[in-house]
Amino acid sequence: MYDDDRMDEAREVADHTPGVEAEQAEGQVLMSESSDVEQIPAGEAGAPAEPQVSLAELQSLKADLENARKRMVREQTRAVEHATRNLVNRLVPVIDHFNLAIEHGEAGSGVQLAFKELMEILSAEGLAEIDAQPGEPFDPGVHHALNVHQDPGVDHEQVSQVHRRGYSFKGQVLRAPEVVVAQPTGADEEA
Repeated sequence: MYDDDRMDEAREVADHTPGVEAEQAEGQVLMSESSDVEQIPAGEAGAPAEPQVSLAELQSLKADLENARKRMVREQTRAVEHATRNLVNRLVPVIDHFNLAIEHGEAGSGVQLAFKELMEILSAEGLAEIDAQPGEPFDPGVHHALNVHQDPGVDHEQVSQVHRRGYSFKGQVLRAPEVVVAQPTGADEEA
């Protein structure tokens, strides 16, 4: 009886599955499959069901994907700018050494040409020298005062000496110009 139940189950499966036949041989239930008939996985009988998605849902998904793409582009751009800013910031002392070598006459024409090309490349990436000249008014928002001294020949605080050049990168200060400030005589007593 047990074999008859198994055979009945096998025949039922074979009846519902194209290309499959059930038979009993030597006390065993055997199922054979014909390679001529394409098998459809269980649960997919008939035509595949079309997903039911509304136009509003599609538009919402499209907007979400576009927002994610824009956010990713912004984050990548920010990461590249941060990495570039760090690299340029690390090159500022190298620029100082080039300037010192050129000012002291220790650099030949090849070094001067290499420095000029380096500065052109860095300028194209967003590096700019912050102009600071002796005699211009001192601006604590722009300059970094290393020292202040009294000078009877000035009537307002002004830069008397530029110790180190300053640089900005894409409008943000990397290093403020380091200056010595001349103050009018008696300015300390007024403050």
